[in-house]
Amino acid sequence: MIWRSLKFRLFAAAAICIVGALVLYWSVLSQIFEQHVSERLYRELEAHLNQLTTRIEASDKGEVAVTDTLDNPRFERPFGGLYWQVKTASGEVYSSRSLWDQTIAAPAVQGRTGEISRHRDVKSNAGTLLLVGRTVVMKAGAKDLQVRLIVAMDQNELNTARASFASDVSVLVALLALFLFAAMAVQTLIGLRPLSTLRQRVSAISTNRQDVLDGQFPSEVEPLVAELNGLLGERTEMVDRARASASDLAHGLKTPLAILAAEGRAIEAAGHDRIAREINLQIGVMNRQIERQLARARARGQQRLVGQGTELKPAVSKLIRAFRQLPRGQEISWQEDIAAGLRADIDAMDLEEVAGNILDNARKWADDKVTVSARAHGNSEVAIVIEDNGPGVPQQQSLSILQRGSRMDEETPGSGLGLAITQDILEIYNGRMDIGNLEPHGLKVEIFLPAADEADRLDKSN
Repeated sequence: MIWRSLKFRLFAAAAICIVGALVLYWSVLSQIFEQHVSERLYRELEAHLNQLTTRIEASDKGEVAVTDTLDNPRFERPFGGLYWQVKTASGEVYSSRSLWDQTIAAPAVQGRTGEISRHRDVKSNAGTLLLVGRTVVMKAGAKDLQVRLIVAMDQNELNTARASFASDVSVLVALLALFLFAAMAVQTLIGLRPLSTLRQRVSAISTNRQDVLDGQFPSEVEPLVAELNGLLGERTEMVDRARASASDLAHGLKTPLAILAAEGRAIEAAGHDRIAREINLQIGVMNRQIERQLARARARGQQRLVGQGTELKPAVSKLIRAFRQLPRGQEISWQEDIAAGLRADIDAMDLEEVAGNILDNARKWADDKVTVSARAHGNSEVAIVIEDNGPGVPQQQSLSILQRGSRMDEETPGSGLGLAITQDILEIYNGRMDIGNLEPHGLKVEIFLPAADEADRLDKSN
């Protein structure tokens, strides 16, 4: 499944990190922008506050007056967004025309007299305000008059600027995210390509299209490739030693068996027929078992070299020509229907062993006709079908043959050895065989083998 893929997991983990980083980046950038804009607005308000401070006067009677209007015309426009207010200790309030008939509740005094304090989110009838204030002491005749000065601005200006900036930044962050996702996807594909190549090479080895892991790999992967090649070399060496040992054992037994066969003939000549028959029967069983093990050992050795496959038509035609020369071969009508160029992923000698055993049985049991055909089966297999018009096999025996892992020679020593060898070879090549009777009589054997075209396609993809 896709979520079990290493590419998907790396991409998902990187995507989560990128999204988290971009959200954090967007948040921090918006916060920095808000601080920058609010600082600029506070400085603007402080400039107005300083201007207001220089334009207030107090009379001897304690009355406060603003000698001149402030520079910004918004102070003169009702609810224009900029406001000033002067409040004396006795509670008298003087304000800009922009406040109209409203007043601002002055926040608590912060800092020493004359120092400027900053405030935000101040609620008033004029809206939510950004505000700066200062307390000053003026001379009113012989008395000191304490006055609280306030200059404020509608905070919606700050909120609007922040929202506009956040919207613009969101678009840029989204574009940056798309670029990073694309770059990350490319990096993931390129970075994991050696592992994909390694997987294909291992698959080629498992299907016996090559013996070792070859090709250029990154330095991080080369130790793994070296270890795998070492294990493959050890496996090949062990298989070769096992094949050699099996062959040596089989050939080593042939001479003693030949001697025993000669002794059996001598015993038979001496008139001990029963003993001679038993000896010859056991010698025959041993010879056939040796042939079977030699066939299996040779098939396992050849199987490591398969990849280009064997064309079926020439191989089967060669077998049919050979069987025509055997007893009953001329009496049988051999019919062949195999398309040129159809190939199976099997060694030529093993294909002759497999098809030859089935054709030999057909030659022995057919009445007068044997048909051999081959076709593509699905996208990755070829099927060889051999039919004869003989008596077929009993239903119970046919079912036993079809059972996975069964052999026709399990109960009766030496019987059906050719079929057992055929099944052994097919198992080595990941093939299989189906057997069934024909109507009204006859036997149909289907041999399924991997298609060489599929093996070639996988080789080219590597």
